[in-house]
Amino acid sequence: MSGNIHGLSWFPHFPDKFVSWGQEIHLYEVRNKEDQNQKSRLPYISVNYLANETRYQYARCVAASYHSDQPIIAVGLADGKVGVCNFRDTYDSSWEYTPRQQRMCTCLAWNELDANILAIGHDRHRNDTCITIWDIETGVPKETANFFGVGESANSLCWDRNYRTVIAGMSQKMIKLFDLRQSNATCQSIQTKTVQGLSVSPNGNYLCSYVDSVITLWDPRTIKSPLRQIQSSKNHLQIAWCPTRTSLLSSLQRDSPYITLYDIRSVDNENSGEIYHVKRQISPFPAKFEHSGKFSYVNSLSWHSRDFERALLVADAVNILDFHLPATLHTAHSNRRKLPLLMQRPLFTPASPTSTNAATPTQQLPTSSCSTNSGSSLDFSSPGGSALNVDFLEPELFELDLVDETRQRALEDYGIRPDNKKFADLHLSPYLRNVWSTLKNVYNEERLVGLKATLGINLGHTSEALMASSRIESQVLQWPEGINNSNKLICYRSEQRDMALQLCGWAVEHELERFIEQLYANKEYSRAAMIYVFHLKIFHACNILSTAADNMRDPSMYRITVIALSSFNADRCSSTWRNQRSSANMQIQDPHLRAIFSFLTMEKENFDAVLKEEGVALADRVAFACKYLSETKLADYVKQQIQASIENGDLNGLLLTGESLDGISILQSYMDASFDVQTVALVAINYFRQEHFSDKRIQYWIASYLDHLNSWGLWEKRAELDIKIEGIRASSRSSRTVFLSCNFCGKSVSNALLDEPRPRSTTTSTNRLSSCPSCRKPLPRCSLCLMHMGTMVNMSNGEAPNNTPEVSGWQTKPFSKWFSWCQTCRHGGHTEHIMQWFKQNSECPVSACNCRCFDMDGTKPNTLRDIS
Repeated sequence: MSGNIHGLSWFPHFPDKFVSWGQEIHLYEVRNKEDQNQKSRLPYISVNYLANETRYQYARCVAASYHSDQPIIAVGLADGKVGVCNFRDTYDSSWEYTPRQQRMCTCLAWNELDANILAIGHDRHRNDTCITIWDIETGVPKETANFFGVGESANSLCWDRNYRTVIAGMSQKMIKLFDLRQSNATCQSIQTKTVQGLSVSPNGNYLCSYVDSVITLWDPRTIKSPLRQIQSSKNHLQIAWCPTRTSLLSSLQRDSPYITLYDIRSVDNENSGEIYHVKRQISPFPAKFEHSGKFSYVNSLSWHSRDFERALLVADAVNILDFHLPATLHTAHSNRRKLPLLMQRPLFTPASPTSTNAATPTQQLPTSSCSTNSGSSLDFSSPGGSALNVDFLEPELFELDLVDETRQRALEDYGIRPDNKKFADLHLSPYLRNVWSTLKNVYNEERLVGLKATLGINLGHTSEALMASSRIESQVLQWPEGINNSNKLICYRSEQRDMALQLCGWAVEHELERFIEQLYANKEYSRAAMIYVFHLKIFHACNILSTAADNMRDPSMYRITVIALSSFNADRCSSTWRNQRSSANMQIQDPHLRAIFSFLTMEKENFDAVLKEEGVALADRVAFACKYLSETKLADYVKQQIQASIENGDLNGLLLTGESLDGISILQSYMDASFDVQTVALVAINYFRQEHFSDKRIQYWIASYLDHLNSWGLWEKRAELDIKIEGIRASSRSSRTVFLSCNFCGKSVSNALLDEPRPRSTTTSTNRLSSCPSCRKPLPRCSLCLMHMGTMVNMSNGEAPNNTPEVSGWQTKPFSKWFSWCQTCRHGGHTEHIMQWFKQNSECPVSACNCRCFDMDGTKPNTLRDIS
């Protein structure tokens, strides 16, 4: 293939053949599955090259006919000539039509009922018609009844569903309908500028047209006024109806990589004059190409006439892709009973299955079926062999009535009082029970404190200041006697890390024995042994497993583990164990035992095998990271786990995020995956503070759950939640804990710096805060920007940041804008400026001062990173 591709089209009666045109016209055949291993002529679709048409180059428009005996196309050229081609070597001059006046051919439309009839549209000429009806079997048209539109131009053409009326967009200003059943074709017209892309929906109820960024929908049976207009942000390039759906309209927009779909629906029934549309945008490119820049935009589309929601695309005017539209699942929700699933179906079932199974860049999913409780089978496979993407349906959706389960939890006061002892008696899954236990452990001083905040990670300059001031101790641990290991094992300790260990459920060193006893009492033998090994108490772990083996029905794995641990010698065995670990891990079902062997055979402080062991609880893995990872690696690991929790909807990630935007994103992902609006609403009510309730997602969860309670008539449960929510909103704001006093008069400066929120001019307040409000002595200046303390950084001109809600008082002064001073030389400035200075310099920014201010802290700023 040479040159750019201007367009392409499937043949309606040849489901495995399509034609593309540009500088040349090419005919292709999609390969069967057994032939897909052969080298293809095109890079992204497996095809056989059949023929090309060399007589007609630089085609302006091409239309594939409805002939069933051979693939035939009509080609319109820039000089107005129209040729009919069947891709054979023989030439038939009767299959060419040339208008009397030379001008561009603009559009072509075959009649589906009579495949020999072709409607032709030309540009304007004052002495010639613009629409010609040509029967290719009878020769070049000569009768006047075959010509319409003197002195006008045809912008687009189509046939109605009776195939006796031609609908044409004329002269950029009107749509005309020509009824060919009468000798003198009657004409009905309406004034409109949307004359491009005329097409009738498969059910015949809607006619669409467009101009620029506006799509207009008409009723072709009574075309008096538009049914609806759809406005887009970009100009349209092409619109087309999906032939296997009743009223699905697709649109390609200029310089856009997406396909825009409009599902046109009637308010009452298909004959109703009131309609609405459901819009969605999809990317047809494989996920691995979406962000690589390999494909930039889609410039042509052709729907398959039989395969359900299948289309050919032209990307970047060069590449052809075969694409299956992801299936749309509709649900009819019931408050008390089942969850019916309504799948979109094709308009018809082909007489015989198509033989096309093109190798597409998008993954084709196998057909699937799910069973209901009654034993009936819900088959989602599509006629014609095309696959529907229904793999996201979990089998549990058909085995459990989620609504009944939610209602039963509500009756049992689920989430109303999570600290109540009765909460343990609720019928919850182990996953949810562990999540609520973790949240209870992390909730401290009326705040859900995440490890991210505890460790000072991902909090910008505040985190760096916190981690810089935190003395992190590191020590090389000694392996137990009898275990010779040349690998140095470094353990990190700090106040923040000790607190993080406790939030993860681990005990500090001197309380380890009591913690292990609790695990043993709860029959968590392998987890207790794993924590013992992580503390290098290997022989204690052997005792735990040996004792536990006596109480197990199948103690073989524990016995083998005890033998292996008791005879382990790192220098002699680690290389052998390391080689066997990957295969052995497939045999070991207990994830804690796998983590033990991964830890003992680690190489050069590479703990990835332990940290990526998903069978181990996230709290245990994070606690391990707090013990053995350096500051930078720990920050990276926490960030990775937060992102993974957001992607997977894992509520255990709240241990890391606490109440934050990331925490809200985790709750949203969990609800998207499980449809459990009850849990996310109750977590937000119990553990998130009032300032987060302005988030629309939390408002939606709570409103949805309250609506559920209303629909079930659980008025008392609803009232309890209302009281709880109102108590959160009415809670008083915590008092200030930071106060400043003037160095000259000793009186408070906080009244000026930390006023309650009230309307005031930023410029006025900036000038007022340049001096002490009592003695009028000047306030200290920043050593770098020379602005007085209290002046907002980057806001000295009085302008608020764009797209930011207008706030005032203490909320306008985040910690990074406050002043900090060196306790040695007493020089200082805005915390943000000081942090930036010491990232590149080691001495104080004040001239003639050689103080190394940051060397006084435990961590140098050049080792800190902003990972937010």
